[in-house]
Amino acid sequence: MKTRTVKLGNLQIGGKHPVRVKGMLKTPYSDLKGLIREARQLEEEGAEALRVAVREESNAGIVKIFKKEGIKVPLVADIHFHYKTALAAIDNGFDGIRLNPLNITKPGEIRQVVKEAKIHKIPIRVGVNSGGFKKGFSSSRQLAAQMVSSVGRYIRILEKESFFDIMVSLKGSDAESTIIANELFARKFDYPLHLGITATGSYLSGVVKSSIGLGAVLSKGIGNIIRVSLTAPSFLEIRVAKYILQALKLRTYGPEIVSCPTCSRCEVKLINIVDRFEAELTGSGLSAPIRIALMGCVVNGPGEARQADIGAAFGKKKAIIFRKDKILRQSDEKNIIKDLLQEARKIWM
Repeated sequence: MKTRTVKLGNLQIGGKHPVRVKGMLKTPYSDLKGLIREARQLEEEGAEALRVAVREESNAGIVKIFKKEGIKVPLVADIHFHYKTALAAIDNGFDGIRLNPLNITKPGEIRQVVKEAKIHKIPIRVGVNSGGFKKGFSSSRQLAAQMVSSVGRYIRILEKESFFDIMVSLKGSDAESTIIANELFARKFDYPLHLGITATGSYLSGVVKSSIGLGAVLSKGIGNIIRVSLTAPSFLEIRVAKYILQALKLRTYGPEIVSCPTCSRCEVKLINIVDRFEAELTGSGLSAPIRIALMGCVVNGPGEARQADIGAAFGKKKAIIFRKDKILRQSDEKNIIKDLLQEARKIWM
């Protein structure tokens, strides 16, 4: 689906540009060193933009510290309740701001923020979350329609000021309302969409909700930047976001591992092998977008290994390493990680 292109710092979002990954910092302001360390970690993990909660005007100067410390990705101020905090964030040099249409509502105040955003040439994300409504809804569709309606009214205020550098987010705490809301919005508007599920719960629950919700919307060509929200360390959010995009073939982040779930036919400790192989692969320097199979038995193992770029299939404690239909060598449980990496390096490094 066609969308406008919005520039966030040095990052192009929307149009034909790839789906981007955004992170959000979780360290409190009281731990400044930790906050900077977290920002660096997320940048190294692959975050292409970072959102920072700016609670008060006095917090807005944090952006200068980040930039002084060498953080290069665009920085977005997350603003709620107080429009003057948005003005301070813009004045201090944030690359973008997020406004909540459910708690910054006075047209005059919104217009002041828009005026400054135009002067500084930065975009505004209009972001609504299901938790911002102080009432319940009879269905996911009713909630989704309300989110779209709230965002639509806000957009009209911005457009009346001839401001079109707009991104939008519509996040429910469940996959269904989020999917419906983003599909409804995409039919009516062409602004870039920031996708996410909010308040997803614990790590595993959050991964499942985010994968289903974001995957369903992205698979329809809707969405331009994603932020995975987990009650977990922020670097895991970036990793999960990258896995989602790679699984949908929207971005490539290096090798992909294919491995079986194991069953009673498996005679090796495959779970341990795959965990150790993934750790070795991460530090190997092998960054080619290849598919590597590690399979535990002869039922699907040889087929998956042959269908991957390179792979190994175990039989009785022994493994055959394949490259497509060619058998490269034999290995075993003790040596398979070293041998498989060695064969991969011969081809792609």
